[in-house]
Amino acid sequence: MFERDGQAVYFGVTAVENIFLTELMPAAKGDFVKVYLCALFHSGQKEEGLSPAEIAQELGQTTAQVEAALRYWERRGALSCLSSDPPRYVLYSLTQRALTGQDAVTDTDEDYIRFTENVYALFGDDRKVRPSEIAAAYEWVADEGLAPDAVLTLLAYLKEHAGNQFSFRRAGEIAARMRQEGVLTAQDAESYLAFEGDVHKGAQAVLRRLGKRRLPSEEELALYRKWVRDWGFSPEAVLTACRETTAAGDPTFKYLDGILSRLRQDGKKLDETQVSRLLSRGDEELSRVTALMQALGSRVKPSSVAGICREMAEEHPWEIMMIAARECALAGSHTLDTLQKLLDSWKEKGLVTPEAVEQYIRSVRETDAFLYRIYEACGHTGRPTAADRALAAEWRSVFPDGVILLAAQEASGAAGRKMAYIKSVLRSWQESGVSTEEDARKQAARRPEGQKNVRQVSAQRYEQREYDEKTLEEQLGVNDLFREDPV
Repeated sequence: MFERDGQAVYFGVTAVENIFLTELMPAAKGDFVKVYLCALFHSGQKEEGLSPAEIAQELGQTTAQVEAALRYWERRGALSCLSSDPPRYVLYSLTQRALTGQDAVTDTDEDYIRFTENVYALFGDDRKVRPSEIAAAYEWVADEGLAPDAVLTLLAYLKEHAGNQFSFRRAGEIAARMRQEGVLTAQDAESYLAFEGDVHKGAQAVLRRLGKRRLPSEEELALYRKWVRDWGFSPEAVLTACRETTAAGDPTFKYLDGILSRLRQDGKKLDETQVSRLLSRGDEELSRVTALMQALGSRVKPSSVAGICREMAEEHPWEIMMIAARECALAGSHTLDTLQKLLDSWKEKGLVTPEAVEQYIRSVRETDAFLYRIYEACGHTGRPTAADRALAAEWRSVFPDGVILLAAQEASGAAGRKMAYIKSVLRSWQESGVSTEEDARKQAARRPEGQKNVRQVSAQRYEQREYDEKTLEEQLGVNDLFREDPV
């Protein structure tokens, strides 16, 4: 006789009982709430033949998600499945069922009834477990795939270690992690939860070692779990590594994680003794790096370049690195790039021992001192280069130093490249059979008067200025032992 206007269906009101909002909704997943509200809406329109697949399409969910939600609400006593083909459900008055004691369990799910009884027996008078909490726990069986006994084992573990009033939400997080790690049976759960207990104790011990008096966070527990299970550190080894956190103003698990990450050795379990040995080795390495940076004259924090220095030490002995750092500092260069170039140049020359390097440096400095005497004699300005050193070595293999200095005097009035002029003079003298200073003076005297150089410098009187190491370095300005400038 009466019917509602079609527009009232969409512009009307769907009544939701307060008991649903206060008792059922807080423990339910958001997608499950959507399914119930959708079912409540359509039940008010007396629509028949609406399937889970259609509800899924309407809500943007999968059919499996909708069916899981319907099973959940059936266990909560909010609805019942009257038939599966075609699917027919009846929605109950939640307030009425609560008043008559039918709010928790329906008579259609014996497994759920048995599970509920076991949960109540587990807690007894210690805690009044709410039906919503039991329904949430059973979802770990229905959705996560855990055996009912495994869930009961989890609840018993939390009751013992976290107290009777533990959060079922936190228990759900552990249940999800158990499923991800394949912990599905009660026996597996016992082993897993025993390990979790050790994780809590170990993480608390680390916090105390770091000077913090509180319970570990989930993030900290995850880090500790990684250290002992995935990286293979023993609990004692983790505590030993805490000593390295003293460098941090406010030591944290993340800071400790960085320390352990550097110490870990893939596939190898490390105990307290091994970690202590690695830390001592690291302390020794850091001391070496600190000394190296001081010798280099660098203000860079040693710990920040320890890895780079370690790579250098794989190719060059530390003793040679220290010598190179000293030479770079004398040259006015304080970077690791310059240090690396100098080390590479020495290695290319076959200088692989500290003794060979020191001998090379002494040789270079002596040659540079002689070159400055040549420069003074010929009026050349500049610093000794690798090419000039090669020329000096070549000349000294043939002539005494006095003859070379006389040749330098001959070049004093020459324009252009002085070293090239000296080279041509010495070649001419060699062809003329000059081998002594006296021969060189006679050869120079035979030059026509107009071609003689008149510049007189101290080098020609052989009362040469003595260059000690400090004076030479002041003259050089920088020590370019590794420069390869052309003549």
